[in-house]
Amino acid sequence: MMVSDLLFRLCDTLSGAGNEEKIANLIKKEIQNFSKEIIIDKNKNVICHLNNTNAKKHILIEAHIDQISMVITAVDDNGFLNISSCGGVDCRVLPGSTVLICGKKIITGIVCTTPPHLIEKKDKDFEKTENLIIDTGISGEKLKNIVSVGDYVYFDAKPEKLLDNKITAPGLDNRAGVAVLIRCAQMLKAEKIDCSVTLLFSAQEEINSLGAKTAIFDLDPTEAIAVDVSFAKQPNNLEERCSDLSHGPMIGIAPSLSRSISNKITKLAEQNNIPYQLEIMSSLTGTTADSLTVSKGGIPCGLLSVPLRYMHSPVEVIDCNDIEFTAKLLCMYILTGGIDYE
Repeated sequence: MMVSDLLFRLCDTLSGAGNEEKIANLIKKEIQNFSKEIIIDKNKNVICHLNNTNAKKHILIEAHIDQISMVITAVDDNGFLNISSCGGVDCRVLPGSTVLICGKKIITGIVCTTPPHLIEKKDKDFEKTENLIIDTGISGEKLKNIVSVGDYVYFDAKPEKLLDNKITAPGLDNRAGVAVLIRCAQMLKAEKIDCSVTLLFSAQEEINSLGAKTAIFDLDPTEAIAVDVSFAKQPNNLEERCSDLSHGPMIGIAPSLSRSISNKITKLAEQNNIPYQLEIMSSLTGTTADSLTVSKGGIPCGLLSVPLRYMHSPVEVIDCNDIEFTAKLLCMYILTGGIDYE
């Protein structure tokens, strides 16, 4: 399985929060040869049981499947659309860009932009998605037969290969994490696993991790690791909050995370010569890990993140080698049975 090809298929499948049916079905297809049982639940979470072991230990590995998007809030008589964000869309990159509007058919729109000659210094029309308007070029009467309020809108950008095994695409947050879990399942297929292992591909993370909250409550694992993306260094970033692209996964260290899990992941990386970086957070992580760890009576939870540049934009960038490193590290963790509960 080529990671780049897998990522292209995943990123080509549009799925905003609450609209994950297509990506859920694709994930089921991609992982079916590496799993004993796959379920798509009523919230569009994909739940994949790698083995049938009724072991005392039950390790859950999670990655979210939705991506940032926008929704139509109004269609006016002149063929213009009002929008609102569904997740943390970077509004700075929208004016003057093309978008895909998923109505009864997919059409292209242009996010309106004011000519620089007419902008006053006080204007800040890019700060809120709700201040932006889409021009479809279609008359209002015709447009209303194609587009309705509540329809989804996405960045109009295709995955592209860059040099040195890097990829740019919208939706790499968190298609990168999804690819890690699929690769991990492939690596484990021929291995003997002594504990129960479940992969959870969760829905609606961009709107408060709703899918992960419901799924983990029902699955009730003994421990969990969330896999997401986090900030890679780029020009003008706060370097103390970022790690290096191409230098392996970021291991989360935070008060809300299990230090036992973080320490074991770090030790395994060192023992197996897998490059890694530490991501230090002083409070919550801003990922599904925050929801997983407080389910029921509490679940020890860790966090692994793939470094990513230009988050929540149409040109997110990752290194495919970091996907491989993260998947290998997860495999080592599962094969060594997770943490001890003495």
